[in-house]
Amino acid sequence: MPRPDRAKDFMEAVGDTGISGNQRNSASQGVGQKPEGEESDRAPEASIDFTPYLREPKYTLEDVILPKTTRNQVESVIAELEYQDLIYREWGMGEKHKLDKALSINFSGPPGTGKTITAEALAHALKLKILVLPYQQLESKYVGDTPKNIAKAFEFATIQKAALFFDEADSFLGKRLENVSQSTDTAVNLTRSVMIMELSSYEGIVIFATNLIRNYDPAFISRIRWKVQFDLPDEEARTQIWQAQIPSKLPLDESVDFAELAKQFDKISGRDIKNAVLKAVVAAAKEDKPKELKRVTQAHFSQAISEIIDANKAAEKQEFTITPVEGKVELPPQPPQ
Repeated sequence: MPRPDRAKDFMEAVGDTGISGNQRNSASQGVGQKPEGEESDRAPEASIDFTPYLREPKYTLEDVILPKTTRNQVESVIAELEYQDLIYREWGMGEKHKLDKALSINFSGPPGTGKTITAEALAHALKLKILVLPYQQLESKYVGDTPKNIAKAFEFATIQKAALFFDEADSFLGKRLENVSQSTDTAVNLTRSVMIMELSSYEGIVIFATNLIRNYDPAFISRIRWKVQFDLPDEEARTQIWQAQIPSKLPLDESVDFAELAKQFDKISGRDIKNAVLKAVVAAAKEDKPKELKRVTQAHFSQAISEIIDANKAAEKQEFTITPVEGKVELPPQPPQ
């Protein structure tokens, strides 16, 4: 039996007619439209083709391992779709919420905590494709093109019935500039104003992800309905993530204890664990022994995750710079002997 189309039901429940804002504008321009061949007053089309960034989701909710608090927040997002008929029709919320109809979701948290795969899993749960749009795909060197690309992305997602996913969303949703002194400043503010307008009129599902939510403009934060915090996995989640990375064909030594690894190594992300498993497997594979005797051991896993933790610490160290000064510099007094 096919799954219900929750995304379609949601948009109908909140009063969506199935026609996007851009499509409505195009329809209204049909009256009195200039004959073909005459100069058009319409803005140029977007400068990029979004088709390569549209795909079927690769992950399901069963593939996502999250701490309990984050999992509960994600389940609440899904609940809005499961009970949209009760919420928006029977209880009348659709009559009161005539703007900001998008199911807008923000995922924030440290790198490697599962924001991207959770976005794909949500799209899968809603029977939608996903349109993935990092900032560098939309930004244009030509002033005025980036806002057009953003508007076109919303229209394209509507036509393709896709969840719209903005990765590195702080680039789109950053604070607008108060002191505008050059054309690039104007372009930045225009881009962010277009994002606010599109988000206000959009009637589909849009997901943002960021490591730097503190950089968001307050106007965006107030328009995002669901704000989901992704934290580093707890011990239980770490155990599950270690186990989830192991294929059935991988020869494991009897010394391997994933619960012990999860207990011993904390403050690491799911991506750290994923990378550690690969490093451990490579280390076991290159050992000088017959293939049938090669095994991945607890020591391989411990060594791999220790190296990743050390590398992370080195990357987080602050760089010290020496700035030359002119004139006499007063030194602090010497401590008493």
